[in-house]
Amino acid sequence: MASRAPSELRDVYATDRTPIYLARLWDRREYVLFVGRSELRSRQMTTILGNLWHLLNPALSIAIYYLISGVLLEADRGVDNYTLFVTVGVLVFADVQRATMAGAGAIANNRGLLQSLGFPRAMLPITSTVTESLATLPSLIVIVFVALATGESPRFTWLLLPVLLAVMAIMNLGLAMIAARGSSEYSDLRQVLPFLFRLLLYCSGVVFSVDVVTRGRSWNWIFDLNPVYGFISIARWLIVGGELRWQWPASAGVWTVLLIVGGFIWFRQAEDSYGR
Repeated sequence: MASRAPSELRDVYATDRTPIYLARLWDRREYVLFVGRSELRSRQMTTILGNLWHLLNPALSIAIYYLISGVLLEADRGVDNYTLFVTVGVLVFADVQRATMAGAGAIANNRGLLQSLGFPRAMLPITSTVTESLATLPSLIVIVFVALATGESPRFTWLLLPVLLAVMAIMNLGLAMIAARGSSEYSDLRQVLPFLFRLLLYCSGVVFSVDVVTRGRSWNWIFDLNPVYGFISIARWLIVGGELRWQWPASAGVWTVLLIVGGFIWFRQAEDSYGR
């Protein structure tokens, strides 16, 4: 009986050309979804309320921001339905923040796996982004509940909110890839990111009306350059209606393309260094 040739061993740090690399990622899509769902289920297994925290966490965050910003700081000036205004702003911003922070730990938290197995390293930030996107889905229930509870009538544009979040997930993936490589090379980045997001929160109109704050000033265009502000503003328009400014989808769309393409290229350039 003829002996079979031994299978080719693959260097765990070896990289492929981009088309092959993308094909290998696509072949593992079911695994990414499985890991994302499993991670989401395991997060609350040791708590008494379990998965109910997926609803309670955003609700508590909204209540805190409403109390501090709306009641104490009176940031509700110029906003008709401030409760819903804050709800949409906080939940959309939290989605971006969680995805980026999870991406920052994607490489650093999996060095043992990276040193043992050969696979497209982009699977790690992709999986973390998918997990956080799934964690955001209960937020849709919170937004709809608050909208109805505060007197808003259902609109057909509410059905487009999941589409908006799907587009935002693409931007989040770009940010996650940038954060993944950045934190793998500079571990202090994970400590700095919370402060950067705290600054970004106040530059995104999360808890105050940008139109009121910038009225009579010439620098309101700075907010239009912020993709997070664009996504938040579009989400508010989908829920409440009103004016849809072209700057919002333009900023969100351009930044989404730049971040996913630039993030992927920048992440791939260091592919063979992760885990070493």
